[in-house]
Amino acid sequence: MKRIADFRDKNSVLFHNLMPSDERDAFTNHNILNVLKTTDHKNRRVMIVQCGKTWDPTKVSSDQILRMLYLIHLLAIQEPETQIFGGVVIMDFDGLSMKQIKGLSPSFSLKLLSFIQDAMPLRLKEVHFVKQPFLFNLVWTMFKPFVKEKLRKRMFFHGNNMPALHNHIPATHLPKNYGGEQPEIDYSGADWYPTMLTVENKIKEWNTYGNIQK
Repeated sequence: MKRIADFRDKNSVLFHNLMPSDERDAFTNHNILNVLKTTDHKNRRVMIVQCGKTWDPTKVSSDQILRMLYLIHLLAIQEPETQIFGGVVIMDFDGLSMKQIKGLSPSFSLKLLSFIQDAMPLRLKEVHFVKQPFLFNLVWTMFKPFVKEKLRKRMFFHGNNMPALHNHIPATHLPKNYGGEQPEIDYSGADWYPTMLTVENKIKEWNTYGNIQK
């Protein structure tokens, strides 16, 4: 809890009293973050992050994505099963261009990895990178120096090799978008955003926790 409080204090401009309604537009009108309706074969929640052509940095900044990830993790830890089994992230870089790369920055890389590695109470089991083009190397060069060994061992790079992804998450538990047997994703954050509103009081309570200000 101390590390979480320290992270929030250090980045208070982003997270102070943050509520789902603060990023309603990003959640509902831009299909950047999505969560599969069902868990995987190990009962883990699966989140999709669209880092390629779907993401328009002029409409949703990288800092907003970080705020959205923070809010989603607060939603996830309300589920007892997710507290136990953790979550998996699929980073989809389909159509990545310089437009998205320019929207990233070393400071964002540091904040994101600091959150994942030091301040996220949710158990992150695996991170899968898929459909990444050659330009992805520029992104990875930014992030790689800050990735600790524990997280590095949980990162897997698949490109367009969906069978490689299926070695970790069976096709039976993935949508057709990723070579799976489940129906293609036909929903977005607009469909599950109302669920976030049902736990607003919990998030308000969470916002009161932290270091005692002297």
